[in-house]
Amino acid sequence: MKKSNSRLLEIMIVVFISCLIGVISGSTFIYSLDIFKNNGNISISKIEEIDELYNKIINEYYGKVDENQLIDAALDGMLSVLDDYSSYMDQSDSISFNNKMKGEYYGIGIEALTLSGEGVLVVSVVENSPADSVGIKEGDIIKKVNNDDLTIKDASYFTSLVSITKDELKLEIKREERILNISVKPEKVIIKSVTSNKFNVSNKKIGYLKIKIFAANTATQFATELKKLEEEGIDSLIIDVRDNTGGYLSSVTTILEMFMEKDSILYKTESKTVTSIRKDNTEESRDYPVSVLVNASSASASEVLAACFKENKNSDIVGNATYGKGTVQEIVEISEETQAKITTKKWLTPNGNWVEKTGVEPTIRVNIGDKYLQAPTLDNDNQLNSAINSIINKK
Repeated sequence: MKKSNSRLLEIMIVVFISCLIGVISGSTFIYSLDIFKNNGNISISKIEEIDELYNKIINEYYGKVDENQLIDAALDGMLSVLDDYSSYMDQSDSISFNNKMKGEYYGIGIEALTLSGEGVLVVSVVENSPADSVGIKEGDIIKKVNNDDLTIKDASYFTSLVSITKDELKLEIKREERILNISVKPEKVIIKSVTSNKFNVSNKKIGYLKIKIFAANTATQFATELKKLEEEGIDSLIIDVRDNTGGYLSSVTTILEMFMEKDSILYKTESKTVTSIRKDNTEESRDYPVSVLVNASSASASEVLAACFKENKNSDIVGNATYGKGTVQEIVEISEETQAKITTKKWLTPNGNWVEKTGVEPTIRVNIGDKYLQAPTLDNDNQLNSAINSIINKK
């Protein structure tokens, strides 16, 4: 029991102090109760109240109590009162978040959800992944793994098992009314966050790059695809960040430095005490026309990109007003398996505008249209076609 109490106190102290002093990215905070007591500006009484209530629940609550769930709920509750974006991530959430943000992971290449009493539901399959190569499909229900019954387990159990398994897995899968037995071997899966295309219209060679998320490897993928397009002779570019909810600020910074002039302001950040200006420190730049596609789900790092092109390059921003997320979150590691996202700063556009709740306004406002929503194709994507027309009409 004392071990659980100690863990609760340590975790509460870590998160509480992190909320007060901010998070240094990439660092793990480990504080002892003595440090907390010796800080004259922080009262220990509130932490003792939490400890008292925790003991009361554990020792006297009439029903069965899962101590880990209790701690998770306490941490989640504490972070939930800060803002919409500060949050606690349990083991399952942390694994999913880290895989997504790294842009690669060891596994079979599926996104899975718990289907209570049924097994693990395959929500999506990564292209060219081990799962894709053996024919696993979206909508499949994994009932067993190596004869281990998943109907009484959850998706996080399956994901964790896959992440530490080096040998072939034998899966029993339900697909509609059929039962399939499929073997698959986990390996490193690269999440492709950038895709490309090219349009030859009215004597213009227009490149197109779609960014799905700003993961750790997105800037590298972007540079690779951009180089291919430039080798094919493009004279202009469309960057599509529609439905891109953000990611690493460092990733979008690297991409912006490929286009902006040296010493131009990319964005600004403000903490409680410090305003920082992030400028382009590179010699690299490009002067061909760039248009940016956005919609109401373009958020955070996507808005940083759109605002920078709009204010520094006078680029056309095509689509609908963006989401309006003007804050920056950083990660604090609470344990080996859990993390917290804490809002530490707000970010401003190069001209000093804060987009929180308002978003980046497009220069060319275009709704996507019902036709595209019912059957999405390049031909009926009127936002994309508007971006193409805006480039064609530039001198």
